[in-house]
Amino acid sequence: MSRQPDFSTLPREPRSAGWEWLLLALAALALAASFAAAWSARAEAGEARSRLAETTRQLELESARGGRLASAAARAGDGAAAAVPPLQVVAGLALVLPADARLGALSIHYGPAVAIELQVEARSAAAWDRLLAGLERSPDFRDVEPGPEKREAEVRSTVHARWAGGTR
Repeated sequence: MSRQPDFSTLPREPRSAGWEWLLLALAALALAASFAAAWSARAEAGEARSRLAETTRQLELESARGGRLASAAARAGDGAAAAVPPLQVVAGLALVLPADARLGALSIHYGPAVAIELQVEARSAAAWDRLLAGLERSPDFRDVEPGPEKREAEVRSTVHARWAGGTR
């Protein structure tokens, strides 16, 4: 009788499992990266919520301040002056202010009418003239009175006017 080899007891060649470890390492790396991204997004969402809460709080404070100003102006006499927020005056000025002129200071005086005083600096006399023409043409301003001016290299002066915005 001939002997047949027993294949079950022969040593096997070791299989190379390097690619399996590589896939496992890549999966672990992807899991760690997604965890880090989720943690970062969670932190950013928390910061956004806190900024939103702060902005909401500031908006409520400004609304309350505007209401107090409106009621004070209404008690002062003219109901039309009560509804003038300072940002509306600034927006009206931005529409007529030439690029080569700048507003140095702005004073708003509430009373029976809203009086404004502008400290203006213009790079040239032509820019100053454009500013005055824009103020006089604008439906937002009435009784425009320029102060003394010195027409050299640049013009610095004061302008007094009355706010008439919202009458359009």
